[in-house]
Amino acid sequence: MTPDISKIAITKNNLDLIKEFLEEIVIRPKNILRKWATITKQTPAIKLGYIGQHLASLITGVPGTGTGARGDDLADGSEVKSCNKIDQADKCKDCNGRVMRLEDQCSNCGSTNIERKDDSKWLFTIRDEHELNQYLNMDRIVLLLMDYPGFDDNDFSDIRINCFEIYPKEKRMSIFGDLIRNHYENIYLPKVAANLKTNPMNLHPFGFQFYKCNPVQVFSCIIKNIDTDPRIFIDEDAYIRPEIPRTSLMPSLMMPSSLLKKGEWDILLEKADYETEIRPLMRNNIPLEHMKRLKPADKAFILPTLDERLRSYIPLREITSIRQRNHYQRH
Repeated sequence: MTPDISKIAITKNNLDLIKEFLEEIVIRPKNILRKWATITKQTPAIKLGYIGQHLASLITGVPGTGTGARGDDLADGSEVKSCNKIDQADKCKDCNGRVMRLEDQCSNCGSTNIERKDDSKWLFTIRDEHELNQYLNMDRIVLLLMDYPGFDDNDFSDIRINCFEIYPKEKRMSIFGDLIRNHYENIYLPKVAANLKTNPMNLHPFGFQFYKCNPVQVFSCIIKNIDTDPRIFIDEDAYIRPEIPRTSLMPSLMMPSSLLKKGEWDILLEKADYETEIRPLMRNNIPLEHMKRLKPADKAFILPTLDERLRSYIPLREITSIRQRNHYQRH
């Protein structure tokens, strides 16, 4: 998990460049689009595809190849995937009309009963054995995510930008390859054989499958008051400089145990060593038999997060595919 040092060309003032880029390419256009959206009633959402590739280059220090969708996203062969949850189109629960994120009520019926959408994800298209092997043999996948840290509280004033890395050939991250292979062999090919529309593999940010891939976080920042008085705060403790090896000593994201289902809790408590693997991460020191009798929500309170070792005991879930109306096209 060592980046190709020979491909790292952007090494000076990376954080300053990132901040300048966000101000010019994210904050200013978003504010302009927001103004026009109130007039045109069109979404002010920023397409993150190519913008994400610029940002990935600044974070990793690796430039692109200048080939757009036809070549490698980064010069070292890394694949860049972007997910933008900002300014998604919301839905009125009363009339099913579309509601923009900046609207407090439905322009169609006046209802304030709004369903705020948060379902954007990373998309991976595998259409043949060649593309499957490309993913399986890829050195690095860079995942960019733009979302609202206060979404659950209906707070859209701040936005967050995170960057994660997955190394598919590394043993600790080999689950990604299992997901890709399963999608191609058990979802894509059967649909092709049945002459049905196909869809890409979905990887949901902060979902069960995402954490099972053991992603490493290499960048995080918050843009406070994005629509009124934007200020960028980069978490320098979360920033991993481009040239630093991503060894096994660099921990992946901790997985919230609240994602576990009841049966998965049973598996975890049966397979993991309670004293040496579970107890050090517990909030309260309770006996194993007591822990087993608790409801899943109470277990999650006692043991809030799972490290790589603990979640390795939980098998992958069966993955179902959702049909989509339109074919996905690569950015």
